[in-house]
Amino acid sequence: MQETLQLLRDLQGLDEDLYHVKDELRRLPIERDKRRGKIDFERERLAELERAIHESKARIKEIEDMTTSQRQRLRKLENEVNGTADQALIAAYQHEMRSLKRDISEAEEEGLALVEANDKQVADADALRAGIEGLDVEFAEYNANIESEMRLAEERRQTLASERDTRMSGQVERSILVKYEKLLDAREGQAMAMLDGKVCQGCFVNVPSNIYVQLARGIDLVLCPSCGRILYLPTAE
Repeated sequence: MQETLQLLRDLQGLDEDLYHVKDELRRLPIERDKRRGKIDFERERLAELERAIHESKARIKEIEDMTTSQRQRLRKLENEVNGTADQALIAAYQHEMRSLKRDISEAEEEGLALVEANDKQVADADALRAGIEGLDVEFAEYNANIESEMRLAEERRQTLASERDTRMSGQVERSILVKYEKLLDAREGQAMAMLDGKVCQGCFVNVPSNIYVQLARGIDLVLCPSCGRILYLPTAE
């Protein structure tokens, strides 16, 4: 069993490196997606701003067309007033003219406010667009670095996996290896732990005295009753 434990400890050294490499291969794309997500969020903000700009421009054009039509009507009424002596008609025309002037004034105020708001929206959109362009440049460089890191990590993973297969081929009993690999997945790359005195160095919990005795006998595989890791004793200096 001591020989098996030593083989597993050697394997654990490889698997720790392999776990970190696999973790990096998982982490790097997630970090890249987060950064891309920030850029996508800024693009959505820009799209919303551009829609608002389009809508306000359409409303400004609508107001301009409406006030143009109202001014034409106003001039026509002014001519009608000057061309008739009918007091009833004059009164009716004057009433309509006052309504038109009020409507034109209100529309012009709304149009002016919209123009000012639109100018600000355009400036904000230009600034946001420039910011996105900068983020795109940064992301392209960042992505190139990520791709390089992932290639190196994948090469390292393949090397470690190959070395692991070569080293462990037929050397460890299958049932023990299956148990070890299950623990490896469950304990984030740490399937084994040293027992220092009566303290498991994986979970730092005191184990019963009989656990130490079983481990010292070296007959069976001994697991920590707390974290389940395969225990081993420190190597004598």
